Amino acid sequence: SAISPLLANLFLHYAFDNWMANRFPTVPFERYADDSVVHCKSEAQAREVLAAIAQRMVEVGLELHPGKTRLVYCKDKNRKGSAEHEQFTFLGYTFRPRLAVG
Repeated sequence: SAISPLLANLFLHYAFDNWMANRFPTVPFERYADDSVVHCKSEAQAREVLAAIAQRMVEVGLELHPGKTRLVYCKDKNRKGSAEHEQFTFLGYTFRPRLAVG
């Protein structure tokens, strides 16, 4: 029914959005329905935030989708490292490293 997405969004607003804003006020994130992207400054921070989110989901009776949950290294000209995942798709857009010339 049409009410289900509305109720899910309201639930996640309080169970996730408000929790993130309070628990990690300096970590930006986007959420659309049950998909989210969290922007961390380091791998250590990303691992800390991911563990906290996983625990939070358990607390509210949800779980992260193992096939859709991963750390992605967003490299650019200033970041020379590499990682297992360097691209991701969010809301139909694929984000990946690129080089712009000129």
